[in-house]
Amino acid sequence: MKISLTDLAHAIARSDVVQSYVDLKEGRVIALPDAPADAEDDAAAFDYAMQLEEDYERYLPLANLYDGVEPDAMRAFAEAQSAAMKARLLPILDAPGAAPRFRQQVRRLLLEAKWKAFLQDYVREVARTFCEENEIEYEA
Repeated sequence: MKISLTDLAHAIARSDVVQSYVDLKEGRVIALPDAPADAEDDAAAFDYAMQLEEDYERYLPLANLYDGVEPDAMRAFAEAQSAAMKARLLPILDAPGAAPRFRQQVRRLLLEAKWKAFLQDYVREVARTFCEENEIEYEA
């Protein structure tokens, strides 16, 4: 069974808000808010989350985008810019609180649309790499 690379990339992009898993048996992405309809109360939702966590042979958790992927994407984006833009973006990445300051500088430099497109492509490549590293078949 193949997993949709688009669905996986979307889940990775939302991973700062929603914990998601790849269901290796069914070839789909499960986000915790997508709990079964009978999981209407907090206890049932918690039990559902624990079920996913405990069945690690079937459900593979996705890492949080902002823990690793976004900082790498920011650096790659900065490196791909002209020398003048690179000189304004790279120093931001070496200081604490880099992400919000980077996004602010991207807006000031009128690079926001370019950054969003770059990040979308970057996350899709992360999804592809995730599948290949975990030997998961995927479809574009």
